[in-house]
Amino acid sequence: MRSLVNKKFSPVLPSADSATAASKRGVAWTWGTRHKSRLSHTEVTVFLRNLATLTSNGVSLPKAIGALAEEKTLEKRRDTLKSLRSRIESGDSFSHVLSRMDGAFDRVTVSQIRVGERAGTLPDTLLQVAEQREKAGRIKEDVVKKLAYPVVLAAVGAAVVAFLLCYVVPVFEKTYESAHVPLPGITRLMIAVGDVAQSYWWAFALTGAATPLLLHQLRQKEALGQRIDAALLKAPIVGPMLRDIALLQLMEVLGCLMEAGFTLAESLEEAGDSVRNRAMKEGVAALRRAVQQGERFSREVERHADLFPPMVSQLVIVGEQTGRLTKSTRQIRLLLEEEIQRKTDLAIGVIEPTLTISMAAAVGGILLAIYLPMFDMINTVG
Repeated sequence: MRSLVNKKFSPVLPSADSATAASKRGVAWTWGTRHKSRLSHTEVTVFLRNLATLTSNGVSLPKAIGALAEEKTLEKRRDTLKSLRSRIESGDSFSHVLSRMDGAFDRVTVSQIRVGERAGTLPDTLLQVAEQREKAGRIKEDVVKKLAYPVVLAAVGAAVVAFLLCYVVPVFEKTYESAHVPLPGITRLMIAVGDVAQSYWWAFALTGAATPLLLHQLRQKEALGQRIDAALLKAPIVGPMLRDIALLQLMEVLGCLMEAGFTLAESLEEAGDSVRNRAMKEGVAALRRAVQQGERFSREVERHADLFPPMVSQLVIVGEQTGRLTKSTRQIRLLLEEEIQRKTDLAIGVIEPTLTISMAAAVGGILLAIYLPMFDMINTVG
C-alpha cells in the first residue's frame, strides 16, 4: 500500500504527443462541464453511493456509470455522466477525469479515489467516501433543522414589532393628538422609533441584505477572512460548536486518508483543504509543517489548545503512544459528533427563550406605550 501511495507523488511523464492529446481532451472536457449543470453536493453523494453498489457487485466502472446516467435522479446530468463514461473508455483514469469536472469533486475526494484505484479497492473506497459525505450531510441537516425554529421565531417577532410601530402606533398617535391627551415618555419614544422605521425602512432592508454579502466579500481576503473565522471560533455559545464542526471535518478526512495508506504528513496536507474555517486551516498547516520537521503530532496538538479540546488532545496522545492513531481518529469522530449534538441542543436551549422573552418585552413595551395615554384619557373623562 505504501508504494501505491508514494507513486502519486512521482508520476510518469507522458510523451510530447500524448501530452498534447491529453491536454486537448482536458480542455474540451473542462469547457464542456462549465457549460452544463455540474453535479450538486447531494448528487455527487448519490452518484458515489450507487456507483459503489454496482462496482462491488461486479459491474464494470464504465457500465456502472452508463447505468447511473439513465437513472431518474440523475437525468439532468445525463450528458455529463455519458461524457465521463466515454473518457474512461478511452483510457483515462477515473480519478483524473473527476479532477477535471469543474470543482464538482473536491481534491480530497479525488485523492481518496486515486488511492483506491491504485490499490484495487475502488468499490470500498467509493462506499467509504459516500458514507463520509452522508454523515457530514446529516450533521449539517440536524443543525439546520434545530436552528430553523429560532430563525422563524425571530422573523415573526420582527414582523410583529414592525407592524405595531409602523401602522398601529401612528393610528393611536392621531387619536391622542386630536383629543389633546398628554403623552408619556415611553409613548413619545415609540412614536419616534415608528417615524424612523417608516422613513428609513429601505435603509434597514438594504443593510440586512448587504451585510451577508459584505461579510462574504471580506472573507475572500486571506488575512481578513482568517481573523473573521478566528473571531467566530471565540464567539460565545456558537463558537465551540463551530470549532467542533471544523474539527470533525478534519478528523473525518484525516482518518480516511490514513486508513487508505497515506502518511500523517500527507494526510494533514490533504485534510487541511477539507476544513472551511480558515483559522482551523491555518492551525492544520502549522501542524503539518511541524510534523514534516520531525515534531510529535500529539505535542503540536497540545500547543494548539484553542483549536483542539483537551479530550481530543488526550486521545491523540494515547493513539500516538500505542501506534493506533487511526483508531483514535475514529473515537475522536464519535466524541465530536456527540459534542456537536449536545452543544447544538444547549445553544437552542439558550436562544429560544432569549428570543421569546425579547419579543414579549418588545411587544409589551409597545402595547404599554399605546394604552398608557388611554388610561389617562379615561381618568380625565371620569
